[in-house]
Amino acid sequence: MLNMLSRIIYPKEMVIKKGSLIRIKFLIGKKAAILIGRDSLQKSEYLQKIEKYLSTSKIEYFVIKGISGDPCEKSILEISHQLNEIKPDWVIGVGGGSVMDTAKLAWSLYENPKMSLLKFQTPFSTPELRKKAKLCLIPTTSGIGSEVTNSALVTLKGIKTPIISNCFIPDIVILDPNLTLNLPNKVTASTGIDAFSHGLESYCSTLSNSLTKVYAVAGAKLIFENLKKALLDPEDIITKEKLLYGSMLSGLAQGATSVGGVHAMSHSLSSNISLPHGHLNALFIIPILKFNIIESDSVTKFLKEMSINDINVLDKWISEIMQICKLNNRWGNFSRDFNLDDMSQNIVNDICARTNPRKLTVEGIKSILEETR
Repeated sequence: MLNMLSRIIYPKEMVIKKGSLIRIKFLIGKKAAILIGRDSLQKSEYLQKIEKYLSTSKIEYFVIKGISGDPCEKSILEISHQLNEIKPDWVIGVGGGSVMDTAKLAWSLYENPKMSLLKFQTPFSTPELRKKAKLCLIPTTSGIGSEVTNSALVTLKGIKTPIISNCFIPDIVILDPNLTLNLPNKVTASTGIDAFSHGLESYCSTLSNSLTKVYAVAGAKLIFENLKKALLDPEDIITKEKLLYGSMLSGLAQGATSVGGVHAMSHSLSSNISLPHGHLNALFIIPILKFNIIESDSVTKFLKEMSINDINVLDKWISEIMQICKLNNRWGNFSRDFNLDDMSQNIVNDICARTNPRKLTVEGIKSILEETR
C-alpha cells in the first residue's frame, strides 16, 4: 500500500559543484568496490583521485572495470559474485547509466545472493538492502538520471526490463561536472536528449502532479537551454554543471511518475536496433508528442511552461542537436529484421506505456515505426 502513494524519495546526501568528488575522502568503512566502464575514467585522472581519497580514509578498494552496454542478467550475476568475494561495505558506481544501473542490480544480488533478478520484475519486490553495504553513485554523463531514481534497466530474456525499488535510491550522490568534461559530443547529445525526455514524459505522465511537474520543467529547461551550448563548447564547465543538474532534476521527476511512449519504444527496440538509448529517444519524441496531443493537453501545457511556442520549435532543436553530432535521423540502417506488428504489440505492453497520457495502440506505434524507419 505504501508504494502506491505519490512519493519523492531523495538520496540521503547529494554533493554538488566542481571538485565535489573529494567527498569520497570522508567515507567511513573498511572495503569499497568501485564499478567503472571501459576506458574513459581510467584514462582521466579521476579514478586515481578516487583511489587516493579512499586510501586516505584507510578504506581498502577493489576496481571492477569493463562495464559497458546494457546490463544483462549474466553480467549482473558475474559482478555480484565478485562483490561476494570482495565483501565491500561500500559499492561505488562511477559512470553513465549502464554502470550505475549495474551497480544497483549487482548490489541487490550481493545483498540477496540466493535470489534471481527474475524475482524482482514486480515493482517494489526487491528485498531490503543495506544489510552488507551502502551505495554511492557518481555520474559521468548528464543523461539517464539513474543516480536519483528508484529504477534500473536490465535485459531479461531479450527484453529491456525496468527493475523498480525504492531501495535503489543511493546513500550518497556526487555531482561533479569535472567528470563530464571529456565526453565525446555524441555521448553528450544522446544522454542530454535522454534527460530532456525524462522531464518531458514525467510532466505528461498520468501519475504526474503539481510538485513533480516543477521538477520536470526545471530539469528539462536546463537541458533545453544548455545542451547545444555544451556541444559547441565542450570544455565549458558551467554549462556542463547545468546539464548535470538538469539530468538530476528530470531523474527525480521521472522516478516519481515513470515516463511514457517514447521510453516504451526505446526500451522495446533496443535489442533490435544498434543505437544508444538516448539516440532512439530523439527519433521518437516528436512522433509520440504528435500522437499524444490529439487526446491530451499535457503536451501543449509542457511546451507553454518551457516557453516553446509550438512543437515545431522543439522539433528544430532536436534536429540541430542531431546535426551537430551527425546523429542519423532514421533507425532503419541500424536494425535487425523484426516483425513490425509483433514489435508494436511489445511496445504497447511495455510498463512505461501505462503512464503515457494517451493509450498507445498497435496501429499508432506501427505508423511511427514506419515514419522513422
